[in-house]
Amino acid sequence: MGTVVSLFKLKAEEASERNDFESLYDEYWEKLFKQIIRILPDEDDAIDVVQQTFVDLWAIRERIPQIKSLKSFLFIMARNLAFKQLKERLKSEQYRVYYTSHYNTSPLVTEQQVDFKELNTILENHINKLPEKMREVFLLSRKSNLSYLEIAQHLNISDKTVKKQINNALKILKLKIDEDYIPYLLFIIIVDML
Repeated sequence: MGTVVSLFKLKAEEASERNDFESLYDEYWEKLFKQIIRILPDEDDAIDVVQQTFVDLWAIRERIPQIKSLKSFLFIMARNLAFKQLKERLKSEQYRVYYTSHYNTSPLVTEQQVDFKELNTILENHINKLPEKMREVFLLSRKSNLSYLEIAQHLNISDKTVKKQINNALKILKLKIDEDYIPYLLFIIIVDML
């Protein structure tokens, strides 16, 4: 008898968990999509990222009670997945052309042009404030288009150090750049890559 009761209780808890998750999905799906479409202009890619965000969250649902801000956690998860997908997509010449043309065909009104110039200035200022070695590694990667290995050989350091320095620089810059500027930041990075 005790087994049936505990089994019923387990199924009731699972049903409640699913209902809570469905409510979370309904509340945040559109908000996440609006954020991701700013990073990934292809609607299907943005939908895939949002869906994957919820799949990944479901996989770690037992840890949800320990998350301080579920909303922030969701947005960060989605953003990280979007950047990861963008990085993969940008390895393809066809996608780089598509992405660049997407922003080139969007008419930049005067305010956006000012924002773009302002962001470039802000970005340059923050790059200049990076620690000397980190700044040097970052600039060799982004401006000189050197690979991690080439930078490592040039500076006589390990490629793991190069990777860590670039990742740290990107984290610092992401924290400094206001969220409204993310599409412009991505555009600047892409233009620098071409």
